[in-house]
Amino acid sequence: MSAATPVWVEIDAGAIAHNLDIVRSRLGETTRFCGVVKADAYGHGISATLPVLMGAGVDIIGITSNDEAAEARRLGFTGRILRVRVALREEIEEAGELGIEEWLGGGDHARVVTAAARTLRRPIRVHISLNSTGLTRDGMDAEDAQTPALLGQIAASPELAVVGICSHFPCEDADDVRAGTAAFRWQAASAARMLGAGADVELHSATSFAALTVPESRMDLVRIGAALYGDTSAPVPELRSAMRLVSRIAAINPYPAGRTVGYDRMARLDRASRLAVVPVGYADGYPRTLGGRGHALVHGRKVPVVDRLAMNSLVIDVSDVPAVGIGDEVVLYGRQGSAEIRSADIERDSGSIAATAYAAWARLNPRVVVNLPTPAIR
Repeated sequence: MSAATPVWVEIDAGAIAHNLDIVRSRLGETTRFCGVVKADAYGHGISATLPVLMGAGVDIIGITSNDEAAEARRLGFTGRILRVRVALREEIEEAGELGIEEWLGGGDHARVVTAAARTLRRPIRVHISLNSTGLTRDGMDAEDAQTPALLGQIAASPELAVVGICSHFPCEDADDVRAGTAAFRWQAASAARMLGAGADVELHSATSFAALTVPESRMDLVRIGAALYGDTSAPVPELRSAMRLVSRIAAINPYPAGRTVGYDRMARLDRASRLAVVPVGYADGYPRTLGGRGHALVHGRKVPVVDRLAMNSLVIDVSDVPAVGIGDEVVLYGRQGSAEIRSADIERDSGSIAATAYAAWARLNPRVVVNLPTPAIR
């Protein structure tokens, strides 16, 4: 990264390793663990995240794109790769040599996967998605009269090797997860009988929140994504955010009370103020909805974002920060000293989940990895 870079994303690989240890200690050593690295590890980078998982012996990962799977193989990952969304036929065929287990999303999609398997001239390992939890996205619905026949066709297809039955929770609510878990267990058992599937077929639906909050949701496999990166509403206070969005102050000016600030004159100063310009805007992935609502950290103190931010800059009020100067570090997400801008802060102030922002930041800005764990000497 150039010293002239105005904004960057800092990834703490040590925090990812710490979070993995915490989550595993909560789940127990016997729980089969899938580390989800979709969306380039939620923006944290597969190249930064996967070595941590591999070093800890994680042998199943969840991805969405072929590029992610290819990167995992390039990094030396030899374990199982599960795609955690439905894929197009062309994607499945292109991924033929990567060994991806596909998420099978319904009867029509089963025919797509079957056609891809015929092109590849080999069976494809699949996980059949059920709509037990009411997400109503890609799962087969138990109340659909065609479901038994479709499961029978899947069972009879030599192109489809059923290795899992899966679902996904729509809410981070413990009671909702318990109800969904009960429904999934019953429906998955029924589906397994229709498939003639043996005990080696994995049942899985647990996300980070579910696995850490409702133990009965864990079943044969847990899919842990958000908690790896320190972003889950599950009550696990030991988790640490693994990302910071960082910039520097580019200019500071004093303004009298009464001045309006930013586009649409969004704010009016009610006192004489010192305002600082930070070269970060919505083009860098910082949500414009945080203008006038969000906060940043300067010298370990929380300060408000004052204006309706621009494409490549925003304004913060540093009136109450002693000795602030041009070039000082500004943290817009993550920790600075003992202070922190958390996902919950972003979500409260923007009205959207924090992942919509941080999953994109590293695609738009340089990424720097710190605190890489030292490989064990063997």
